[in-house]
Amino acid sequence: MKRNNYFLKDTASIINGALSTFSDLKNEIDGIIKSRFEKFINSQGIVSREDFEALLDRHNQLNAEFNLLKAKLDRKKTKSNK
Repeated sequence: MKRNNYFLKDTASIINGALSTFSDLKNEIDGIIKSRFEKFINSQGIVSREDFEALLDRHNQLNAEFNLLKAKLDRKKTKSNK
């Protein structure tokens, strides 16, 4: 019975080690796939959604400022023409 118990412990230890190895291998493969996908996306010139939203916000701010300055300039022109 004692010998059978050691056999089960050793077998469980081997299986546990194998599962740990396969888990690490899966994580490594996931990392490689993610890295290659990011390289592909960057090589195509595709921007992230966050970068796009930030640029869109900046564009809207500058557009509002431009319209304000344009309105001020138009008012000055109309005052100087009178």
